[in-house]
Amino acid sequence: MSEKFHAAVLNLVKQIPRGKVTTYGEIARELTGSVRAARAVGRAVTKNPNHIIVPCHRVVRSDGDVGEYRLGVATKIRLLRAEGIEIQDGKVVNFEQTLFKKEDTLRFVTDRMLGKLSTWLRILGYDTVYAADIAIKKGEEDEDEDNAIATFAACEARILLTRDKNLAASARKNGVPCVQIETAGVMEQLKELLTHNLNINLEPVPVRCSECNARIRKVEAGEEAMLKEKSYVPMEMIGKREFWVCERCGRIYWEGSHWRNMREQLRRLNEELFEL
Repeated sequence: MSEKFHAAVLNLVKQIPRGKVTTYGEIARELTGSVRAARAVGRAVTKNPNHIIVPCHRVVRSDGDVGEYRLGVATKIRLLRAEGIEIQDGKVVNFEQTLFKKEDTLRFVTDRMLGKLSTWLRILGYDTVYAADIAIKKGEEDEDEDNAIATFAACEARILLTRDKNLAASARKNGVPCVQIETAGVMEQLKELLTHNLNINLEPVPVRCSECNARIRKVEAGEEAMLKEKSYVPMEMIGKREFWVCERCGRIYWEGSHWRNMREQLRRLNEELFEL
C-alpha cells in the first residue's frame, strides 16, 4: 500500500461528520471504484497516528458491526455513543440511516453576514458559496439579492445559512432548507449547526480553497516553481512540507501554524460538545 493511498484514506476519514459512520468498503469504493480494497483501507486506518485528528472510530464494518479499534472496542463504542450513535450488541442501530457516503456531503450557501463562517466551512471541506460571489445584476436592491440567494440554494440543492430572520422565514415558506444563525462568533456558529442536526466534520481537510471555494490539489514533485512564485510561501519549507494549490485562483496552502491554531480551536469545541 503506497503512502499516497494511506494519506488519501485518512483524508476521507477526516470528512466523516460527527454522528455518522462509514465503512471500509465505502472508503475503498470512493478511492478505487471497488470495495476490493477494503482490507487495504483497514490497514491504513489501523496505522492512523492521531485518533483525535483522524476519527477512525467512525469507520465500521459493512454489516454495521463496530469492528476493531486500536484503542480497544470498548473505547470505540464509547466514542460513538458520545456522538449520539446508538450501539446494541456491538452493532450500529439504524445503520443505513447513520451511514455516511461521500456523495452525502453537505453543501451550503451563506448570506453576506456569514463571511467568516463561509471560510471555515470551506476549510472543513464543505462546498460553500458566499452571497457576494453570486452573480446579481447591478442596481438590484437587498430584497432582490435575498431572493437570488434563496433561488440559488433551491436550484443547487444547498442549505441556506443566514442571520436574517426575514430571509430565513421566506426561504422556509418556499421549501428551501435553511438555518437561521443567531450567534456571532464562528465557533458558536459551528456549534449551532450541530444543534440543527447538521453533522459537520470538525477537522480541517485540504479539499477546498478558503478564498474562492474551488477544489485544491496537492502540488506534485516538479511543480516547485509555482511555489517560489508566491511571496507568502516559506521557501525553507519547500521540499519538506506538503503543499496544495487552488485549481481556480492559484492560492497555495500548507499545514502551518494557522492550521495548528484552527485545530486547537476545533479541539476545544469538540471537548465542549462531548460535555453536553
